[in-house]
Amino acid sequence: MHTIRLRGPWQYEPLARTVWTADGESAQLTDGSIEHSALPPAGRMTMPCDWSESLGAEFRGRVRFTRYFNRPTGLDSATRVYLAIDEVDAMAEVQLNGHKLGQIRGADGTWRSEVTPILETRNALEIVVDLPSLSQTSAPLPRPRDAHLAGGVTGEVRLEILAPAS
Repeated sequence: MHTIRLRGPWQYEPLARTVWTADGESAQLTDGSIEHSALPPAGRMTMPCDWSESLGAEFRGRVRFTRYFNRPTGLDSATRVYLAIDEVDAMAEVQLNGHKLGQIRGADGTWRSEVTPILETRNALEIVVDLPSLSQTSAPLPRPRDAHLAGGVTGEVRLEILAPAS
């Protein structure tokens, strides 16, 4: 197996402040409360990391992380390519080139999806991470790390290239 780590640069864009409901769902805050105040600015970062230095340790909400990469070279028709994400905090939705690949719950461990059929010459990977704030009525929110830490793509993101045995 050959591995290509997708460490950086990643673009990030805060999308919304969110709260975890009593039903165990993430809901966007829409009122005029301080929790709904202006979102931090977009920027760039290297993964894996949490967003404490870029968005602040107290930020709770939904953030889109985007990374562009070229199709790996030397792939033949029998070679398979997988996207692997070791950890997100707390949950995420993953898309590659506009194709929805799935959802990740951070406490579930490494997530994988075969991406061979949707690879293009230039690829756009989007991971929308959501770490909602908690209220007194929120359902329990499973997290892979300490509940007081910031969220983000906190594990390695990589392509795993599996060539058939010769």
